[in-house]
Amino acid sequence: MYNLRDIKETVQQTAEAIAEALLIEVEIADRELVRVAGTGRYKEGRGRVLKDGFVYGHILRTGQPVIIDKPGHHELCQPCLSRGNCSEKAEVAVPIRIEGDTVGVIGLIGFELEQAKRLLGRKDSLLRFLEKMADLIAVKTQENLQKEQRETLVRQLETMLNVLNDGLMVVNAEKTVIHYNQLAAQMTDMVAEQEVSLSQIMDEKKLWKSIEKGKPFSGQVKGRRAPSQWYCDAVPINGDGGEETVEGAIIILKDVQEIKRLVKDTTVSDIATEFSQIIGESSKIKELKELSCKVAAGNSTLLIQGESGTGKELLARAIHQSSTRSQHSFIAINCGAIPETLLESELFGYEEGSFTGAKRGGKLGKFELAHNGTIFLDEIGDMPLHLQVKILRVLQERRVEKVGSSRSTPVDVRVIAATHRNLEKMVASGEFREDLYYRLSVIPLNIPPLRERPEDIPLLIEHYLEHYCTVLGKNVTRLTPDAALLLSKYSWPGNVRELSNVIEYAVTMAIGGSITVKDLPKRIKTEEPAKVQESCLHLKTLEREAIAKALQVATSEGSKDNAAHLLGISRATLYRKIKEYNIAEHKLFS
Repeated sequence: MYNLRDIKETVQQTAEAIAEALLIEVEIADRELVRVAGTGRYKEGRGRVLKDGFVYGHILRTGQPVIIDKPGHHELCQPCLSRGNCSEKAEVAVPIRIEGDTVGVIGLIGFELEQAKRLLGRKDSLLRFLEKMADLIAVKTQENLQKEQRETLVRQLETMLNVLNDGLMVVNAEKTVIHYNQLAAQMTDMVAEQEVSLSQIMDEKKLWKSIEKGKPFSGQVKGRRAPSQWYCDAVPINGDGGEETVEGAIIILKDVQEIKRLVKDTTVSDIATEFSQIIGESSKIKELKELSCKVAAGNSTLLIQGESGTGKELLARAIHQSSTRSQHSFIAINCGAIPETLLESELFGYEEGSFTGAKRGGKLGKFELAHNGTIFLDEIGDMPLHLQVKILRVLQERRVEKVGSSRSTPVDVRVIAATHRNLEKMVASGEFREDLYYRLSVIPLNIPPLRERPEDIPLLIEHYLEHYCTVLGKNVTRLTPDAALLLSKYSWPGNVRELSNVIEYAVTMAIGGSITVKDLPKRIKTEEPAKVQESCLHLKTLEREAIAKALQVATSEGSKDNAAHLLGISRATLYRKIKEYNIAEHKLFS
């Protein structure tokens, strides 16, 4: 909103200039009839509301100038207490208008007959002069408001830019930094009021080459003033001639280490695992935990072997948490769950434009994100042979090379691999590289299946019973003797994962405070004890029964992939065996 009081010094100077030019008293009031400026006897009354501003009020309402040749007798003077006895001899007043709105009044008052004659003798030229003065004040008022709005906008923008989590700089065509936020200054060690060139801050050659072509840039750049590395986004500022007339660039800096810290916070903090979380008091589990505690403190590559569902990732996380790398990232990747075409870029990252669909600016790989921490390569036995070569190179050279890049980046990362497959047999059959196998199995850790440690079953049941009662909001405190006996005799082909699922199912189905036999899944109740008979020692018979059993167990998961994992064979081999032995899937999956 326009307000004459915002430029009261300018208004006063204008009033004094008019008074000096016309040798007459001048006062200027705003839309609220506050005297903003005045000369002569009106000078002392600045800032006060005009009690007898009847004439000015009329002008504010109509937006029209007024000439009064007989003050005190004019119709507009009727409400005034001094009507008929006014000290004024003549008055001329004009509105100050901005965008069709009257925001004030300029008044000329003559108290002497000579002044009145001058006012009334040249009314037309006087009105034109006052209108010019009114326009001048209006323009100054507009400029002041626009200046205040610009200053407010600048303060808002500066505040907004300073709360960003990224450094931001504006660079001109000569690569001189002309604006920057506080974080950019901190990241680059810039000092206020010192002219800085972009080349003094970073290795800008690749970035500026793209900007000069009028194209955006995204990628990593190295800092010059400190041993720092940033992820940088830069956008050209194009002139009127488009991409051919680049006037500078806007550059956004992200600290690569900060990106990695955020990754660590989201991948480690909420799922930190201790050895105490590995449930079991059997001799095999105790031996495994003791050995794992010993190797945790070192940096040797580890290979965890065990059937599906035994808790290989749980053990890997516990080792990481007990190591000197616990304050850094634990990055897990399942080599068998990611398509072969994507696995390489997930592990090693890629450069911008390295393949169709690559993100602008490229992508950091899991090895780089795990720098100073641990990377867990689950199901390493499913990794394609051509990627095994690259993993071997990382283990030997401790450097990674992104897809589409000719440069390698050093990484300090501990590798923990895991598999449910027999890697020695895979090496013998040519499915797995022998040199990689020996690199991975520097310290092998074998997790025993649940059937080999039956004394741990009650402890695991108690743990998961308490867990799922909390999760599901139920109060189931025990198992009936018959239910406990069935669970203790079951072979648990799915290991701890299967036991966890069974307890979740039973807690859900239980009515009351106890789990009974009827609350258990059907497969638990129908499993027959294994009998060693001469007829069942035939190799093909055993194989057929194993496949049928695995398919039956996998029904709860709803995928033949799980059956293949349980058997330690590929999905394609499973399909071939089903066909070869004529196994009736429709009965198993009905």
